[in-house]
Amino acid sequence: MTRLFVDYKIEENTDFALDKEDSRYISSVLRMRTGEELVVVDKEGYEILSEVQAVTKDEVILTAKTKRENESEPKQKITLYQCVSKGERMDLTIQKSVELGVYRIVPVFSERCVVKPGKDSKIDRWQKIALEAARQSGRGIIPEVASPKSYKDALKDATDNDLMLFPWEEEKGQTLKQALEKEEPETIAVFIGPEGGFSEEEAHQAKDTGCRLVTLGKRILRTETAGPAVLAMLLYQGEL
Repeated sequence: MTRLFVDYKIEENTDFALDKEDSRYISSVLRMRTGEELVVVDKEGYEILSEVQAVTKDEVILTAKTKRENESEPKQKITLYQCVSKGERMDLTIQKSVELGVYRIVPVFSERCVVKPGKDSKIDRWQKIALEAARQSGRGIIPEVASPKSYKDALKDATDNDLMLFPWEEEKGQTLKQALEKEEPETIAVFIGPEGGFSEEEAHQAKDTGCRLVTLGKRILRTETAGPAVLAMLLYQGEL
């Protein structure tokens, strides 16, 4: 069923109008007509089953029929500090991470990033990818794609989390499973390196900041695989 997100509260048995962008999406892209139903998620994360009452090109009027709490959000809020990768790799990482339940994504520029900081920001496109993935996967929120940060600033930003994880191919001792033993963190930061991986100096900086260096196994994962893989492992640990 079609799913939209709005930034205001909706009460049952009331009519409300969608903004121009969502109205055009409903009328011109999906070509929905009066009487059809969709789900609207309001700012408090409630799912409202709504019926189309009137359709024009620039305005769609809906009636809120029933309201219920969204049950798809993970208990833990996981922020992915993803080093910016080239081409479609970053797009894929964002899409799959949102599907898996990430709370926030912070693009990071580290020492070995192939992509360098520039004036051409892709935040709007990345946020749109997050929106579409949230719609598809039945999320109760649209995860934020934050403004890119330097590696140093990203480490500082992550210290607000209860647990900071730093998967690194050179770590041979502690596994992700071991790092999670006896831990029940509400917020988790996960650092994922670029195509060339993190440098030894960056790993030392992460450890000094409070990150737990972990291994993800005997195989080295690509940057677009590692983030979603860790999220899947954390989801299994916390929910399944």
